[in-house]
Amino acid sequence: MLKIIAILVLSSQLSVAVETDAGWQERSFPNSVDGASQLMGFAVETIGSPEDGVRVAVGWLNDNDNDEHIIDLLAKSGIKHGLTSPDDVRKAAVANGVAETSALAVAHADIARFGFLYRRKPK
Repeated sequence: MLKIIAILVLSSQLSVAVETDAGWQERSFPNSVDGASQLMGFAVETIGSPEDGVRVAVGWLNDNDNDEHIIDLLAKSGIKHGLTSPDDVRKAAVANGVAETSALAVAHADIARFGFLYRRKPK
């Protein structure tokens, strides 16, 4: 299965949840150029080299929060990513009992909407 890197953009911080074989690792960084770079370093180090690859999902709760730093870094790095709407993030937070300000809500929202594409069990 693909491993997920889920990023939640908030006004002052970027939160990330990285899926590992041992569960989720979460961390927050400033919503700045340096914070986006630190987030990517943490995610790459934490996720390692998953056998089936990585899926990156970016979500937000407020359309006015600045997503420029992380989206720009992903684009410059050539990393494709999916976007998760505020409504999906909120619904996933409630459905999975996590805070909507947690990047886990983005991960659960992405799995709910697109998991049928990448969460298939091997036959």
